[in-house]
Amino acid sequence: MLERVQRIALARILSDLIEADFIVEEKEMDFFEETISKDGFNISESMLIEAKRMDFAKAMSILKELDGETREELVKTLKRLSLSDGTCVPLEAVLIYCVIMALTENANVFSVPSEGINMENMTTVYVENTEGTDIDAAIRNQLKQIEEEFANAGFDFIYIPSVVDDFRALGKKYLHKVVKYMIPSASTLRIDEICYSLCNLSTSRFCRDLLYKKIGVNLIDSNPSLLIKINESDIIDSFGDDDAERTRFSNFLQIELTDDVMNTIHRLVNTYREMINADIVAKRRSRSNKFLYFGFHRSLFDLIAYGKEKKDCRLVFDFSTHTAKVYFESMDCDERFILKLNPQEAALYMMIVRKSLEGNGLDWREHIPKAEKKKLLGEYNNIYSYIGKGNIVNEYKDRTQTHHIKTRIKVMSGLANAEMFIPEHVKCGLMSFYRIKAPKEYVTFILPKGESSFPTL
Repeated sequence: MLERVQRIALARILSDLIEADFIVEEKEMDFFEETISKDGFNISESMLIEAKRMDFAKAMSILKELDGETREELVKTLKRLSLSDGTCVPLEAVLIYCVIMALTENANVFSVPSEGINMENMTTVYVENTEGTDIDAAIRNQLKQIEEEFANAGFDFIYIPSVVDDFRALGKKYLHKVVKYMIPSASTLRIDEICYSLCNLSTSRFCRDLLYKKIGVNLIDSNPSLLIKINESDIIDSFGDDDAERTRFSNFLQIELTDDVMNTIHRLVNTYREMINADIVAKRRSRSNKFLYFGFHRSLFDLIAYGKEKKDCRLVFDFSTHTAKVYFESMDCDERFILKLNPQEAALYMMIVRKSLEGNGLDWREHIPKAEKKKLLGEYNNIYSYIGKGNIVNEYKDRTQTHHIKTRIKVMSGLANAEMFIPEHVKCGLMSFYRIKAPKEYVTFILPKGESSFPTL
């Protein structure tokens, strides 16, 4: 039997798979109802609601904890769902492939707000952080073969130097005219900067300046990889009667490459093809001596010309005015991003952060010894007393609040290093914690005047 949070995560994946091809079939609904029934995975209505608040990457991180047998059962369920209407189409197959890789091959999944991202599903980009690697040489030497392999399977393989060559081939005068037309308000200096970036972008700079600083996918310390755009998901931010407030997230799969590049690509394509029983439309990248404003050429242009650069920030708890003021401040102190939390959420988040800086994180065991629980509640209520209404709280463990904190941070588009501040639930043996990854130098506490520290610590 899956744990409750695992069933919620599964519901998120099932939902994404049903919507993958943008058509919801009646037979898919029938299979879905059977799957979530008490005879299936026993997923309740409340779990389905919570699943709509969870992003794809978080769901996959939870399902990675499953044992091998349960993982296999999950994948079989997804395959049966994709075939419940008689056909498994490419967008369904690539999502199932993502699940398989994330569960069995230690591939990484990223979910980031889609604002500013104009990248088509099944776009596959080669990414690296160091120029002149052996993997890059292998890609370059076998580029036509690799492009053909992916194109025949319906993927669009992108090698950044090739796209840059296309922009460079336009000539300075033509490219300058187009950029001036596209952004008539831009200064001559800004136009020159855009043209230079389009004609001189390296793969490593793409990873650092665009993927990380503008999209929010952090591959800075990663080995050479393939980054595949899987799909997009709508995540409910805050609940109204009609669940109307949603944020669209783009989901990516990162697969690290070994020395045998072609073998890795063959395995990827073959595994994907085995699931499809529909026609595959080959996707070949256009070659032209004209300015192309579609596909990845448009993605790259928009990111360079329009994409807002995200900033590395520090987290600040400012309780100096006895209000729940929590914000992120850029390291150059030039910009602030307000984190909208109510007093209880702010107090809980501060507890998680402080306990993370002091040790493993905030104790989240189901049964905490009375003396330890009393001390933790005392600390929580001392913090809450600075920003609350004076009432005493008898329980700090609230998954709804932790989820709201996580979602609020994830949808903040200006943060490059948001991931280090997002609370994560970690289990270690009998222990259970909520913690963040940020080191001490990235967190600041501002207390009310005359207070040097919180009591009891």
